[in-house]
Amino acid sequence: MNPDQLTTILLFAGFNEVTLPEGARLLDVHVDGYQVSLAFKTSASAPSVYRQFYVAFNSAPTDYTQGVLRLIKKIDFADGTSTAMIYEVYPYDEEV
Repeated sequence: MNPDQLTTILLFAGFNEVTLPEGARLLDVHVDGYQVSLAFKTSASAPSVYRQFYVAFNSAPTDYTQGVLRLIKKIDFADGTSTAMIYEVYPYDEEV
């Protein structure tokens, strides 16, 4: 049995496509200025899959052509001037 690992990815405003081990579970979200980091619990032996995330600052997404968006977390900045919204993007399934 392989032990779990921690994988961190950095996201920037807009669409971000990343490779993660299949079944990666989100543990933590951190925003530092306009940089977002997501920490995942992963298994080293799992095959890799592509996942897409979308980061919006002070606005909702306007381009839905990439897929269906699921809000992961909304973070209000401490000074009250900005909001970060982090979404996971799921491709449209045209056969449904």
